[in-house]
Amino acid sequence: MRIMRSSARQTDFRNLDQLMNLDPRGYGVCRILYNGSRKFTGEPLSTHAAKGLIKNVKKGELVYILTGFVLMPWNEAETDGIISSTVFARFLINAFGAKPVMIVPDQCNKSIAAMCKVLDMELTVDLDNIGENTVCVVNFTKNDDEAEKCADEILSHGRPCVCFTNEAPGRNKNGYYHNATGVNTTDVEAKYDVLFRKCQALGVWNLSIGDLGNEIGMGAIEEHIRKYVPYAELGGCKAGTGYGILADTAADNIITATVSDWGCNALMAAAAFILGKPSLFHTGEMQAKVMEAAANAGMLDMYGEARPYIDGFGENINCPMVSLMKALIEYPPTVTDKTEHWFTNTIRKGFFG
Repeated sequence: MRIMRSSARQTDFRNLDQLMNLDPRGYGVCRILYNGSRKFTGEPLSTHAAKGLIKNVKKGELVYILTGFVLMPWNEAETDGIISSTVFARFLINAFGAKPVMIVPDQCNKSIAAMCKVLDMELTVDLDNIGENTVCVVNFTKNDDEAEKCADEILSHGRPCVCFTNEAPGRNKNGYYHNATGVNTTDVEAKYDVLFRKCQALGVWNLSIGDLGNEIGMGAIEEHIRKYVPYAELGGCKAGTGYGILADTAADNIITATVSDWGCNALMAAAAFILGKPSLFHTGEMQAKVMEAAANAGMLDMYGEARPYIDGFGENINCPMVSLMKALIEYPPTVTDKTEHWFTNTIRKGFFG
């Protein structure tokens, strides 16, 4: 597997970080989160996550993908998280020959099937027989009393090499789940925090993506989120649970972005660049197709509409963003021979050291 030589040119990855944190709404939370997560990782988030992914994903081994946030009052899953996670499953297969296992609430089944059809992937529910080019889908319980047993059953089929969470609801310190404005959504969310913690205890490399703080893993920057993000302060949730919306789980590696899907796309783009195979990253055209497939299967945008939107953003933002990310990872190799001497001299000046 060829690894792209990147002579300290972190700017390639800063571009991806900046793209995934564009703030069309102008509400600022993505910038708040990035300030904390960038200090946590010590380098561009897409770089850090992609390097860890490449180091830990193994051919033929299981990769858990925990995703699926159910929206109230509709009791249906939202598009953010699920769309990029399904594309990520394809990326894992094509880049590493891994066996992706999507662990989701049952509301996601129909849309995953529709997106897999567009992406030319097979589906199975059999954890012991995941063939090539196949995604395994496992539903996780929403019942607290069954969560431990459900997690143990999944793990009994084999230890994963990676546990990845993307826009996965995380319970707060009092055990409650919340939406962005502090409404209690505990009854409708899958309780896969339990599985995530078990994977951590087993030493499984883990990565969590979030865009607010109520997602699994975001407790990694707890102090920062509590201080600056609305409803995350102590007593901030409307359910009166005391600890606000912040998820209690603290991932070992995190990505934060304006939209969780954008963070996942940046991760795939960065990994494809490092591997020296930009073609592994999907196109804007493919992005449009999976968004439309999810919407046609009944998956909802954050506003409760079955339309090809992610967190309020339509194809007119999501698809060009994917296309630009792809262009950013395709371009550098074409000019390396022409500009290497310039980069070397620039680095020697010490600004990037």
